[in-house]
Amino acid sequence: MINVRRSRAARAACVLASLLVLGAATIASAHTQVTSSSPASGTTAKRTLSRVTVTFSGELRSGTLRVVGPRGKVASKSRGGRDPRNPRRLLVGLKGPLPAGGYKASWTIVAADGHRLKGSFRFRVA
Repeated sequence: MINVRRSRAARAACVLASLLVLGAATIASAHTQVTSSSPASGTTAKRTLSRVTVTFSGELRSGTLRVVGPRGKVASKSRGGRDPRNPRRLLVGLKGPLPAGGYKASWTIVAADGHRLKGSFRFRVA
C-alpha cells in the first residue's frame, strides 16, 4: 500500500514539474524580439540611406535608437524613438550623405509587457 502511494506521489510530482517547465518555456518565448531591421544586419547600404528602423514582435512602450559611424561619430539626427505609424517599430533619421565605412545601430526598448531590452546590429555603407 505504501509503494502505491509513493508511486502516485512520484507521478504527480513529475507531471507538476513538466507543467512548470513547459509553462516557463512558453512565457520566455513570449518576450519581445527583433523581427527585422532596415538596413538588415550585416548588409551594405547606399550613402543616401536616410533612416534606420528596427521592428519587433510586440508593441513597444518606449525606445531609443542611435547610429554611430566610422571613428565613433554619431550618424543619427536624434535619439530616435517609436514610429508613430507602427507601435512595433523604432526609427531614427540619419545625417546624410553618409561616409563609407562600418556603422553600429544600438537600441533600447521597454516592451508592452514592461521588460527592458537592448541590443545592436552592424551594417556598412559603400
